[in-house]
Amino acid sequence: MKKKLKKLGLRSIFFILIVTISLSVYVLTSDLKLRNIGFQRNQPQYIVPFSLEDLNGNMRDISEWSDQKILINFWATWCAPCRREMPMFQTLHLNQQKHGIQIIGIAVDQNELARDFTNEYGISFPILIGQSSAYEIMKDLGNTSLTLPYTLLVEPDGLITWYKNGEVTSKDLPVILGD
Repeated sequence: MKKKLKKLGLRSIFFILIVTISLSVYVLTSDLKLRNIGFQRNQPQYIVPFSLEDLNGNMRDISEWSDQKILINFWATWCAPCRREMPMFQTLHLNQQKHGIQIIGIAVDQNELARDFTNEYGISFPILIGQSSAYEIMKDLGNTSLTLPYTLLVEPDGLITWYKNGEVTSKDLPVILGD
């Protein structure tokens, strides 16, 4: 009798463990799917208005590009994944007409370092500069962990349809380009 109860107890614990793990995986993957298309708690997320200086010291407002789909990438010269993804963004920029997407870089860095980097890599898409202000904007746009790189895809109406904490790779392009 004791053996049967012990066996039944172990089976019950095993069953509860399996159900708990299954539910946890379901909840986590559901949340990740929602966050990958720019939604949290089923609420659409929109870009917040902001302005930052460009590499020439001119104040630029994000609304300048509000009539286009834009890919905003927060990066820094000291960030290795950021450096790796920049050539891909430059290629997207050079094919902007084909893909219908404007690339905007936001350097969380000093102007001189960002300028040297963009000159070295031949980056010709708009680069805005911010340090603590860029971190605040990132936070307002959903990056509460403040990690770099951080990239968002914003529709012309301001709806954020995709974002990623971490390096953007060629595997992300079909989602970004809508292929």
